Amino acid sequence: MKKYFVFLLFATLTGVVCASTQSAFRIIGNEKGTFVHYTGTEQVVNTALGLLAEDYKQVSSTSLVRAEKIQDNTIVVGIPGKDPAFDKLLSELGVSASGLTGKWEAYKIQWIREGNNSYLFVMGSDPRGAAYGVLELSRQMGVTPWVWWADVVPEKKAEVFVIADEKVHKPSVQYRGIFLNDEDWGLMPWSTRTFEPTVRKGAVGPETYSMIFELLLRLRANTIWPAMHECTVPFYLVEGNKEAAGKYGIIVSNSHAEPMMRTNTGEWDSKEYGPFNFLTNEKRVLDYWEERVKELAGGENIYTVGMRGIHDGRMQGVKTLDDETGVLRRVIKEQRELLKRNNPGKKIEDIPQQFVPYKEVLKAYDNGLELPDDVTLVWCDDNHGHIMRHSNPGEQLRSGGGGVYYHISYWGKPHDYLWLASTQPALIYAEMKRAWDNNARRLWILNVGDIKPGEYLTEFFLDMAWDIDAFAGDRIYAHQRQWIKKVFGDVATEDIDEIMRQYYRLAGQRKPEHLAWNRVEDWELRKRDPSNRRGLQPVKDSEFSPVEFGDEMERRIGRYNKIAALSKQVYENLPERLRPAYFQLVHYPVAASAAMNRKMLYAQKSRLHAEENIDLSAYYARLSLNAYNEIAALGYTYNKETSGGKWELMMDMNPRNLPVFAKPVLPEMPVEKLYETHVPPLPQVRPLVPAAGTSVESDRMIALNACDFVNDIQAEVIEGLGHGGKSVRLPAAQKITAKQPHLQYDVTTASKGEVKIKIGTIPMHPVHGNTEMRYAIVIDKQKPVVIPTAAAFLSDTWAANVLRNQSLTTFVAHIAEAGEHTIRVYALDEELIIDQLMLDFDLDREHYLIPVE
Repeated sequence: MKKYFVFLLFATLTGVVCASTQSAFRIIGNEKGTFVHYTGTEQVVNTALGLLAEDYKQVSSTSLVRAEKIQDNTIVVGIPGKDPAFDKLLSELGVSASGLTGKWEAYKIQWIREGNNSYLFVMGSDPRGAAYGVLELSRQMGVTPWVWWADVVPEKKAEVFVIADEKVHKPSVQYRGIFLNDEDWGLMPWSTRTFEPTVRKGAVGPETYSMIFELLLRLRANTIWPAMHECTVPFYLVEGNKEAAGKYGIIVSNSHAEPMMRTNTGEWDSKEYGPFNFLTNEKRVLDYWEERVKELAGGENIYTVGMRGIHDGRMQGVKTLDDETGVLRRVIKEQRELLKRNNPGKKIEDIPQQFVPYKEVLKAYDNGLELPDDVTLVWCDDNHGHIMRHSNPGEQLRSGGGGVYYHISYWGKPHDYLWLASTQPALIYAEMKRAWDNNARRLWILNVGDIKPGEYLTEFFLDMAWDIDAFAGDRIYAHQRQWIKKVFGDVATEDIDEIMRQYYRLAGQRKPEHLAWNRVEDWELRKRDPSNRRGLQPVKDSEFSPVEFGDEMERRIGRYNKIAALSKQVYENLPERLRPAYFQLVHYPVAASAAMNRKMLYAQKSRLHAEENIDLSAYYARLSLNAYNEIAALGYTYNKETSGGKWELMMDMNPRNLPVFAKPVLPEMPVEKLYETHVPPLPQVRPLVPAAGTSVESDRMIALNACDFVNDIQAEVIEGLGHGGKSVRLPAAQKITAKQPHLQYDVTTASKGEVKIKIGTIPMHPVHGNTEMRYAIVIDKQKPVVIPTAAAFLSDTWAANVLRNQSLTTFVAHIAEAGEHTIRVYALDEELIIDQLMLDFDLDREHYLIPVE
């Protein structure tokens, strides 16, 4: 007994998985070897078994052997009800496949002993389910899905047990996948010039897609929206891509702008076909669609129905909203006829179709466009992570269900974020859980840009899609820690966890790409200056204060420097085999973000001091230029040195050549000043910053995080979300009374009179048909003050909110006497996620952050 206990302790500490002698199968370490038996012919299952064999060799000093007959220590794989030989084995050995029949992509793992023989049965309800079951064994051996895509070298082990829990594991969301987008600066050049060189410009081919599909299979995803920019040859025009999808069991679909599996940017030739106009060129448009439908007949695809322009723009030829609605009605009717005609023997309801009410198409949908009940409604976020609409109760009853198209990378208004992936995982949780609660359970697609460096966010999103019940507001960090341990074992877990927490928190206050405080696609600016065809605003000063709260700029730089230094220390102390993975997954985004903050904020300080102190201005200019050069050096390491140059051209430090990525904007000064080495006297600051939870006034203000409420309310606290890092999901109140849901804060002021009240919320949209999202605030027994917090999509207020990652509203109240006061906050209209609040008696104070440490 003592010996067994010691083994269990050792297994826990080393990552070797073993639940008990009744449920664990020795997959590595058996003297007789380990065998795998599969008699079926399903391509994706054989693909998964091939990956398992490769993974086995990475972890073990021996090999996994395919066996025609079962023997001791055999992994037996099959799909009950599909293979008579497998069904016979189940019957003979008394293995139960209960719970699998009729399930979508489910698997079950069961270990049995017969005499002296040990067998591990991996059963799938269908081919992909069986493949997921097979690759669960890889996961338990310690092989992460990022084994190739981030060079995560697994640890060699002498002995590994895998858990056979006999539970049926199945996905929460039916179709789960990614959209490869804005691939111009990373994925496409890397694929076509480094990994899979081709003389055909932009032809991302089957070797690349095979690695992408392998990743999706390992992540238990099943759907791809392929790369589709003008720079890339369309997916189906590259030989071998279609077959690669079949090998890995991946369902190919298309984005919101690509109806009927056609990538218009590379496939519609206006010179040959005429205008892409259904009103004037209907027959050619229908023939164009039918050619692809015939090519894919009998395959597994999800068809986008409807029509937009050639690319991400409005349908050609329509003049009014009623015109557009009527044409869309005709288009969808004809598209479904094409599908029925070319898929004989299939009901139209059994051919997956999606409709994406995005931008102007949403207006047509709301204008009365009737949509067949079996078509999936795919709702979108505002391109910055905040979902704009959910299905209403009637729409939730549709047989086609609902879905979500979500971004962690974006090109467009108010400003791109294509360089690094820094969306807070907790925001993904908050928005996708709300989508799930509103029955968006049919399809989830994540816009991942170039895949890298969005590795963790991609896995987080797809893990939610696989098992929604494993996530909650207080389990965000738990998922992160588990991921760290899966990738890096037990090396520096706490340090890496802290680095990632702070990385996402700081970027949640302002993404690195948004530090120029400017915007793209300012068409009014282009009207004034036609040469500025992209409507790019110049770099502007940030709103971070150089004087308030201990110098907001230096505090922010200091926080970034701290995690960057810790990350460098972790990197240098890691085993050599883990360094390439750590550099890609953690160190590059952290160090590059820190350098970008130094570059932009020190350049601002240089400009600030240029007139009255040239030495100080030059000092800050040097720091800014050094940071710019550091970003360049980090990019060189990523592309040229990491994993022997494997990722050459994948990381671009200047996507789209936007002003934020350029050399810092510095004041004019003698060149020699930039090469001086002395440090001049620095400005003195008064570092008064209240600690979190401090409800007593200091420096004429009180600042709190939303989670500092004092009343008894069943409200979800979401860790890792917002500027404060612990936001609160507040249910909507029916009326403003003490018995309705609200957050209460008890504060003590030393001041009285006029006070500026600031409330920061997550910039959510009204998703249930309301025109507003408001909160009410009640101070003591004063009359409630009602404040709108949502903003119209593409408005200036919306732009400010999404760049700030917070909707900050301000109003002036009056507190008659100093002393103890009660503040109550209510959500009206719909639920709100409250982030922070602040009372400031200094009405003229200017700053960016609500100052809570």
